[in-house]
Amino acid sequence: MKNIYILLLLLSTLSCTNNQTNIESVIVSDSENEDLIVLVEWSINEGAEVNLEEWNDAWSKMIVETEPLTTSWRFFINEDKSRVTMYESYSNWRGLMHHDKRITEGDLKDRLPEVFARYKFEGVTVLGPVTDELKQFFIDIGFDKAMNNSEGNLIEFDYRTSIGGYTKK
Repeated sequence: MKNIYILLLLLSTLSCTNNQTNIESVIVSDSENEDLIVLVEWSINEGAEVNLEEWNDAWSKMIVETEPLTTSWRFFINEDKSRVTMYESYSNWRGLMHHDKRITEGDLKDRLPEVFARYKFEGVTVLGPVTDELKQFFIDIGFDKAMNNSEGNLIEFDYRTSIGGYTKK
């Protein structure tokens, strides 16, 4: 009986030890980090019927199922429900390019009128290691400096490269 008790104690101790190693973080220096974060600022069109929670749930589900390089997709709304920030993160620049190709020439192109009926672009900030290929892609499809914000000014993509930091994975 004593041996069984010792065996159970040993197994539970090993089990706890294994669980602890599963939650250890890996620190990735920003010089090695390929993660890309995109912040899209929107204003909500006057009179637009916006059920942000429903729209967010539908788009999030679709992105999770169809875009493996997308690591996060979140919506934030201000108190008076006039502005929204869409937070997107990708494991690398190819994930963002894949998503935007779907919007401009793929299966999501037909859904753009639904988006523009509700929202108006105000600005786009891309954080992380952006390649020249990705910048050229945005220029070629007309995303960079192609749309006006609510004040009539052309939207420029604001690219920002990391000057340091880390990510826990």
